Amino acid sequence: MEANPTPENLLVPATLPAQFLPVAEKKFVPPAPGEVITSFRTQNTYTIGISIGEGNFGMVYACTDTWNNDLAVKVLKPRGLPYDKIKAAAEAEFVKLVALRHPSITYIYDAFEYRDTFYIVTERCLGPVSGLFSLPNFDGQQWIMPIARCLLQAVHFLHINGLVHQDIHLGNVFTTFIKDEMPTDDKAIQFKLADMGVAKLFQEVDGQNARNNLILPPEVLRPAEFGPMDYHIDIYHVGLLLLQLAHSKEIIFTEPEILAGKPREMAEALVMPLNFALGKALRRHVPARTSSAMELWRDLTASMPTPPPVLLNPISPP
Repeated sequence: MEANPTPENLLVPATLPAQFLPVAEKKFVPPAPGEVITSFRTQNTYTIGISIGEGNFGMVYACTDTWNNDLAVKVLKPRGLPYDKIKAAAEAEFVKLVALRHPSITYIYDAFEYRDTFYIVTERCLGPVSGLFSLPNFDGQQWIMPIARCLLQAVHFLHINGLVHQDIHLGNVFTTFIKDEMPTDDKAIQFKLADMGVAKLFQEVDGQNARNNLILPPEVLRPAEFGPMDYHIDIYHVGLLLLQLAHSKEIIFTEPEILAGKPREMAEALVMPLNFALGKALRRHVPARTSSAMELWRDLTASMPTPPPVLLNPISPP
């Protein structure tokens, strides 16, 4: 006959409170080409394509969605940061992109988390305008005004909303084709500003935020002499980009050349009205620089000055 159970035999292990349970480690899992992923936010399904780019903050893949749109998906890299910080960065970029929807800014379609990895889905562009330089017989002056019109509208939109991009260069302005929905191969070309994730509010701009060492404006290098650091950084960067188009080649300036004003000198050697418009945008001292994207556009579209009349019988001085 079995003995009656003792109180010790009746004890059932208590369930630990949630805060004491081991937490599954968050692990970054990049997508694989051909993988099909569904967004919990929109229920849209994305078929992952080939890798089309990689930067400091993310990897970019081609993808298509349920509607057969050709899109791009940016997958944020962990970069050794804890999960919570990556999540916060992804959410901040998504909120910023949604708030900054403009025809001249790359369009955001979706953002979601999948397998502890953060995805941001945008329109897919043909490529950065830096790719134009490899075209046969490329003449950048034919491209300046179309690119400037699109780019300056985007910059103006950012500035009136209190944001500074701080990283405008040939790799962050993209060429894209607008699809005709009718059965035709005809497409229209446009240019769009990308990488809004680096944009900062006016009061957040400082030397640490201006990350690209190849395009640091004078006020970042010597703020006491040329400052302050503000939205004029974008004007200087646009001036550098258009200057390179005017010369039909990519140009890299050293810090001493930036501080000596070489970009402005090169701009002032161009034809009118480029010499005046870009020379003014590339002035080293911020108070003397072009004051807005709209002012730069007006300078670029200014009519050629009327030459002074030629006197057949010049008047001699008394």
